[in-house]
Amino acid sequence: MSSDHTLSSGRATTCKPVICATGVSSTLPMMSLLGGRRAHDDAPVAPPASRGLRFRRSSVFSAGELLLTLTQSDLHFRYGRGPWQVVRWLVDPFALVGVYLILVAVVLDRAGTAPGLSIACAVVPFQLVMLSVGNAMGAVTQRRPIITNMAFRRSLIPLSSVLTEFVAFAASFAVIAVMMAIYTVPPTLAVLWLPIAVLVTCVLAAALAYPASLYGLWWREMRQLGLSFMRILFFIGPGLVPLAATGAAERWLRLNPLTGIFETYRDIFLYGRSPAAWQLLYPLGFAMLLLAVFVPLYRREQREFAKVAA
Repeated sequence: MSSDHTLSSGRATTCKPVICATGVSSTLPMMSLLGGRRAHDDAPVAPPASRGLRFRRSSVFSAGELLLTLTQSDLHFRYGRGPWQVVRWLVDPFALVGVYLILVAVVLDRAGTAPGLSIACAVVPFQLVMLSVGNAMGAVTQRRPIITNMAFRRSLIPLSSVLTEFVAFAASFAVIAVMMAIYTVPPTLAVLWLPIAVLVTCVLAAALAYPASLYGLWWREMRQLGLSFMRILFFIGPGLVPLAATGAAERWLRLNPLTGIFETYRDIFLYGRSPAAWQLLYPLGFAMLLLAVFVPLYRREQREFAKVAA
């Protein structure tokens, strides 16, 4: 009998694996979180009809637990452990873009309405999308130990990349708060739109994470090219100036899914007004299209991850 199973009343029971940044603990059985399958089993286990609802609830909880575990391992790898985690979490956004924005706001005399805050409203959501794509490109390769040794929902890997970057994204709002204080821009009731704006940003980041994960696996040596493409999307959108200041190029810039997101954050924090419907619906529709195309492709290709990631 394999050590992957423990016997109780004649039935094989499942032990949950422990996932860390380097792989799976060698002292625990390497079994799937869902259904108790071995790493080489491909066929799903159909639950009895009378236990269908309970099985679905258990499946959701197990998937959520796995997603949180993958994310936690990423965060420990990035921020380390101990009391300095929170300090680094708060300082990182300022190290990335805060110094430049403060330079724009305090030192440079740029025309326009609160130019530093305007740029921050574009940079902060872009960082979530950009870093999620970058994280997803290397996510499968970095998790090679658990991919080759256990069965689990590999379709959650891109989502864990987005959740990891969302934690850093939450700290980035401190940058916007500092810019609002520098320009003495008070918050308004438009901030009530923020949860919807964040949700749309996360959905777009997740939609881009799936093709990015496959791209980083298939063309590892060209990952920098993929990141360069994401930077181009920032500059061919209203990242540095508001959409209204782009003149004749405005109608073309609207085709960029990031345009609506940038303008939504400006409406919420800079102008204090409700965002236009297209600013939320167009990025959301674009994300739904990407998910419809790449999630099935990702699920089909994940069977070969153990070979390709090696």
